[in-house]
Amino acid sequence: MKHPEAVGELHVSADDKTLRKQSDQKFWQRYFNFYDTLNEAIPYRQMIERHAALLDPHPGELILDAGTGTGNVAKALLAYGPRVIGIDFCEPALEICRRKAPAADFRFGDLTQRLDFDAEHFDKVACCCVLHVLSREGQESAVRELFRVVKRDGAVAVTAFASGFSPLKVYAETVREQRKTASLLGAFGFVLRYSLNTLRIIYYVSRIKRREQSGEYNFFTPESLTRMMQDAGFVVGGVEKGFADQCVTVVATKPAAPAGRV
Repeated sequence: MKHPEAVGELHVSADDKTLRKQSDQKFWQRYFNFYDTLNEAIPYRQMIERHAALLDPHPGELILDAGTGTGNVAKALLAYGPRVIGIDFCEPALEICRRKAPAADFRFGDLTQRLDFDAEHFDKVACCCVLHVLSREGQESAVRELFRVVKRDGAVAVTAFASGFSPLKVYAETVREQRKTASLLGAFGFVLRYSLNTLRIIYYVSRIKRREQSGEYNFFTPESLTRMMQDAGFVVGGVEKGFADQCVTVVATKPAAPAGRV
């Protein structure tokens, strides 16, 4: 779910917030037109597959993909047999999701608002490459909502951009991985084939980084993401980096009972 909170939001008028939301929706709609070029990059596919696997999905479970984007994580989760509900605030992206993963249920949802689900509704929750495009306040609110809607003992996996995120490092790792599986000529052909969309992705990521540098968004260290999850009430069970070490992933669980109770 790609939707930012405004810095100093209390000082922003309702009209300004509406215009900003509309602008953000257009940004993500344009980006999602070629976003799935990333599926051709081995490091990206590895990150998506790892994110899904970390939740240890099982048939019959109900899993929320919070900020589903174009549905890549939802599709990866479905391969394990659970029921999947994906939410995103960019409605055109949901149409892409429905074509890509028709077995999932995709709905409008805004992570910066209270989600339209009862408490402890989901067995598990995935949230991949979303949290970093919220303000610090928006992130804290979103993580609290993930805590609210997941069942006790339920797992949550969160992946977000690491501080200092570099799309060029991701690109270099992509080329190296491609070279391992193809000839030099094949790797060169890969670079040429996806060069235009790669430049587009780098441009859009540079815009995201500018908003992080201005304070509108917030990228993470392993320690800061761990702390945010713990502050929301989660018990963190694992932290790792992926996507050419440019993303941080935290896996956590909601305790079986509130602190001080049995």
